Amino acid sequence: MSRASELVKLPGTVAAGLFSRKGFLEEFEGQITEIEAGEMVHLCAAITLTMEMQGRLLGRMAGQSGWDSCYGWMTWGPEMSIVAVHDSMCIVQGQQASFNRVIKAMTAAANTEIIKPGGKGELNADIG
Repeated sequence: MSRASELVKLPGTVAAGLFSRKGFLEEFEGQITEIEAGEMVHLCAAITLTMEMQGRLLGRMAGQSGWDSCYGWMTWGPEMSIVAVHDSMCIVQGQQASFNRVIKAMTAAANTEIIKPGGKGELNADIG
């Protein structure tokens, strides 16, 4: 079963997909059209690249390493939210989804380790 198929099963998830860094739709499942999914993938790839660039700039300005890796990002509106982790994205209904659960599932699906922003041994911030 594909990663998108697994992610779209999460409570409150409307659609899920995988994207390349060049903005190509690799996988998709959900309740939006393929054209809409393609537009979302372009958005996700562009924002991810922008966040990585901003991290590199912050690292230079601060004279500290560690700002240069973009783990993921999210944005939310009154009804729908977008969560991107590495090469995957989920569109969720904010009132019906647990962002912690979505991010944990996306991280597990990508086979990556959750970054602990507070430092070694500290729990991740609770984001809802």
